[in-house]
Amino acid sequence: MTSTSIRPWFDSVAPPCASTGPVGLNGFRGAMRQLAGAVTIVTSSDEQGACGLTATAVCSLSADPPRILCCVNLAGRTFQVIGQSRRLAINVLQAGQMDLAMAFAGREEKTFDSEHWTHAATGAPILREALVSFDCAVAEMFVMPTHALIVGEIRHISYLDRLATPLAYQNGQYMTFAATSAGR
Repeated sequence: MTSTSIRPWFDSVAPPCASTGPVGLNGFRGAMRQLAGAVTIVTSSDEQGACGLTATAVCSLSADPPRILCCVNLAGRTFQVIGQSRRLAINVLQAGQMDLAMAFAGREEKTFDSEHWTHAATGAPILREALVSFDCAVAEMFVMPTHALIVGEIRHISYLDRLATPLAYQNGQYMTFAATSAGR
């Protein structure tokens, strides 16, 4: 193959695709439903007790220093508590924890029993059977119109001592990821 037969990525023409025209609320929501994500429970606590919510808008931000990013709705108690206490935990759920994910996705009072939950060094609730939990102090918070982008400075990580499959969410459904290769 000669170098003249290789076209740079920016020189190629994208195939036609369905378009919604100007981006509206329904088009945006429909597009974002296609993005699969790991299911987490973001928690915090204050003198009134523990609180939490189910979230998929979570990602690694940097390894050095260790930082994680999550998005939290401004309307809920969890945002208020994280903002005041400056602490949070991000608990990544296993495939068998769909009921827990659904419970924390609702508006009813959450249960933090000592059988399933403990407290991290920061005081944020940690799920004992989470695939992995990140105990964080708030490093930065960016308030947007409906959500806050919270940068967590990871203080401690705890994880299961066995291999487990993460719970995922896409297009309104809970699912698991299937392995497609041996990895690296």
